[in-house]
Amino acid sequence: MAPYIVGVGPIGDDVELDEGVMEALPAGCRVLNTARGGESLWVETLRIEVELPDGTEQVFFKKGASGPVGLNMMKGAFESEKALYSFIPEYVPKPVTYGSYRSRPDMHFYIAEYVEMDDVHPDPRAWAEVFSTLHKRSMGKSPEGKFGFHIDTHLANIPQDNTWNSSWEKFWAQIFRSLCEKEEAARGPDDDLTRLKKAFLEIVIPRYLRPLESDGRVIHPTLLHNNGWPGNIKPRTDSPHNLCLFDSCAVWGHSEADVRVTRPNTWNLEVAGEIYRDIMGVSEPQEDFNIRIEVYATLGLVLRSAMYSKEPARRLLFIEQMEKLIDLAMTSGAMRSLPAPATTQSVSAQNTQDNLGNP
Repeated sequence: MAPYIVGVGPIGDDVELDEGVMEALPAGCRVLNTARGGESLWVETLRIEVELPDGTEQVFFKKGASGPVGLNMMKGAFESEKALYSFIPEYVPKPVTYGSYRSRPDMHFYIAEYVEMDDVHPDPRAWAEVFSTLHKRSMGKSPEGKFGFHIDTHLANIPQDNTWNSSWEKFWAQIFRSLCEKEEAARGPDDDLTRLKKAFLEIVIPRYLRPLESDGRVIHPTLLHNNGWPGNIKPRTDSPHNLCLFDSCAVWGHSEADVRVTRPNTWNLEVAGEIYRDIMGVSEPQEDFNIRIEVYATLGLVLRSAMYSKEPARRLLFIEQMEKLIDLAMTSGAMRSLPAPATTQSVSAQNTQDNLGNP
């Protein structure tokens, strides 16, 4: 086994591994080689090939990030992937652990089994089958019976407020509000934008999400991947018809929220969305489905505005989306009497999270 090196680099070809990383790998294994594991703006990645004591070889994937945010990202990655793996192990790389470097205590890592994948768009039907399988197997099995997650998870490097909530409408508004706060912190305040966000929260969300839980309707919490764009679901190289789903920002929510990436003019997944609807059906009121997806898609726009704070066009897209949905809500009965949302009973969530790539 190669000697440990204090201050060892976290990535690269043939780098020495930190003792904390070695202890997370199978006992008695010998490192054969390491190589960069792929490109990411938010984390460092590494492919680790080892030989086990019995002579067989195994490959692992490690990603890492520094500081308190990095620790939360790695812990969130582990908890997210562990939750998904418990329902769809055939589609998710097996999570191993997370931890911190011995030589650099401010450097943190997450380790999973390594799966070789092809960098191409997923087949639409395969995409729909993966997500419908996740949603069917997990529906109604939230450990709290509510919407949320036991820790905060990250979309890219942005934490998401996953505090448990018994109302889907209020939980989604909670996430939206928290991401808006991150966006404003990154870009600075804007009076017009503040007014739009207030109208979105007071008009759009009640109009399109409250009916899901009105007139006797119930939304059963489903485990969401929450970031299913094509960069996070790819064909396995050894089995192109089987997809591998990774980089989740897991949360228990409304199943249709995962379908937001299939809206037109985004990731060319419209056909996948149609197949998913054929498999899963549509929540009532069905006539609101397309606009609900647009409401859910707003999260991605505010998130990217926060992530890419030096690009003015990102905020403009967020503004245009809110303006469009406010106009639609105002002309489709937004001011009619709506029943009050369910009473919220929250449970504190610990801070933590994950995700690389564009949500």
